[in-house]
Amino acid sequence: MAELLEPVVLGDGIQLRNRICMGTMTRNRCTNGNKPTQVNVKHYADRARDGTGLIVAEGTFIYPSGVEWPNAPVMYNDSHAEAWTKVTSEVHKVGGKILFQPWHPGRIQNENMPMLKKSGNPIYAPSKVPAKGGKYRTLEGLPGHTHNITEIDDPEAIIEQYRHSVTVSTQGQTDASWIGQSELTRRLTSGHSDTRSDKYGGSVENRCRFPLEVLDVIIKDWGPRAETYTYFLKELMRRDLAFIDLSRRGCDGKELPPRYEPLTDFGPLIKYPGSRTMLMVNHEYTVEEARNLIQQEKIDLVTFPRPFIYNPEAFQDLIKRIKKGIPFASNTRGGKVNYGPFQDPNENYND
Repeated sequence: MAELLEPVVLGDGIQLRNRICMGTMTRNRCTNGNKPTQVNVKHYADRARDGTGLIVAEGTFIYPSGVEWPNAPVMYNDSHAEAWTKVTSEVHKVGGKILFQPWHPGRIQNENMPMLKKSGNPIYAPSKVPAKGGKYRTLEGLPGHTHNITEIDDPEAIIEQYRHSVTVSTQGQTDASWIGQSELTRRLTSGHSDTRSDKYGGSVENRCRFPLEVLDVIIKDWGPRAETYTYFLKELMRRDLAFIDLSRRGCDGKELPPRYEPLTDFGPLIKYPGSRTMLMVNHEYTVEEARNLIQQEKIDLVTFPRPFIYNPEAFQDLIKRIKKGIPFASNTRGGKVNYGPFQDPNENYND
């Protein structure tokens, strides 16, 4: 049973130290030209230091045409990324992970808000359907959301703004992106606020098109990081190979995150009904793991490389240990046992 405080891998390699996440809260504290300051660095780092597994950063405007609140962050040029790097680096130093949240408020704006007024941009929405309510406390008379709406002429231009903002955020060393509270994407899926007659309106499929296209361009920029190996394995399978070996890592390669298992992601591409290619797995599998995986028909072969070095008379002893349930011996001779140096080539090789 999964536990709240146990580590978990998010996606294809983001190691979280537990399953607790700090939800997104836009607190309007980016007072240096809508960029984070040391105040924000401390805010996020303190919460990461407490042990939070994942932090979802506040909603961050992707472009000056969508800027609802004062002192909320923006992300569309290098200076914004540089400012966020100070936040993310401190979060990472204490073992935390942090997600970027691109945000476009759409019709939930007022044209008299200083930042929007200064930019000269109109307020874009899927259709000229105003939102109800709202209260702009910094404006005289406390007006609500505007009725002065410009229907989006080219949704693809705003999709590009999302893509660009997310690309800039990667320079700020964020760990991934969260597409959540963006008012614009939500309104484009609604049959009430989206009355368009083009490919972005009408049917369910058309109304879902915009957020899906936003996701597609973001995925293209971020990854998915498993894409290369997925393609490569599919091409290998077309060649009807006798076997394919999946390794958890190379001998001196980069350690994969704890609890991440390549077999979960890539095994089904090799082991499926009708496949003649055998699946071999490699690197630090236990006998019990291997036995269970074979019984479940998830693998066909398993390699035990280093145990053949560390166990006495390994060429005779290792299989005997497996048969009798005797644990493998561990390395007691240090790193030189693998590669040398040696005075006699038999040393740590045949002795």
